[in-house]
Amino acid sequence: MLSTLAGFGPLAVGGALSWRDGNVRSWARQALRWRTEIQWWAVALFVAPVLSLIGYGSYLAVTETSFGLTDDPIVILYLMLFFYILLLRGGFGEEMGWRGYALPLLLKQYNTTIAALLIGVGWAAWHLPLFFIQGTRQSGSFTLYLVGVVGLSIILAWLYTRSRGSVLLTTVFHAQWNVFDSGALFATSGEAPLVAPGASALVIWLFAGILIVADSETMRSEHPGLNPFAETATDE
Repeated sequence: MLSTLAGFGPLAVGGALSWRDGNVRSWARQALRWRTEIQWWAVALFVAPVLSLIGYGSYLAVTETSFGLTDDPIVILYLMLFFYILLLRGGFGEEMGWRGYALPLLLKQYNTTIAALLIGVGWAAWHLPLFFIQGTRQSGSFTLYLVGVVGLSIILAWLYTRSRGSVLLTTVFHAQWNVFDSGALFATSGEAPLVAPGASALVIWLFAGILIVADSETMRSEHPGLNPFAETATDE
């Protein structure tokens, strides 16, 4: 129940607040915004797997753990249900709230990096109750989770801004990260081993730091020139 709330709660809140503000249609259109430069699609599809694999490599370099492609039917079924479990719940359900509503709102007052940091803290806090439930992906160290999620928020804010407000792309990125970082693709038993949270957080922040430095115009600008709700002033 808590897991479902964590996945779809931001969507419900974002939708309700957009309805209150009179721009629910413009808010919803972000989920279908697929027309953008091909490089941003490449980022959405390939960066998360690459970062996760680097995290695995870092983990393997300092441990004796080994991974291999799984033949466990439960894990295979889990991957077959990817688009529901992760794209809809873990990706779309959260992205429409955090990136679809909260980020554009914060960008009116803060630059992309500051807005992403604020959302990252809220995003991690939203998942805090799951850390009290054994067996969930969040049942480990909240501190490392917080560090990783804040860094991931920076990457997603950058992708959202560069793709001119496409929640579709951030949803794809988010879902890809959930699949690869969960360890499911490389599980050798029924219980998917997790990448060391510290290794994941380090890789995330290395990439986020590169974005802040290399694309400072986007990440540190006070006015990134993005207003996904500008198409319609009201939807009443």
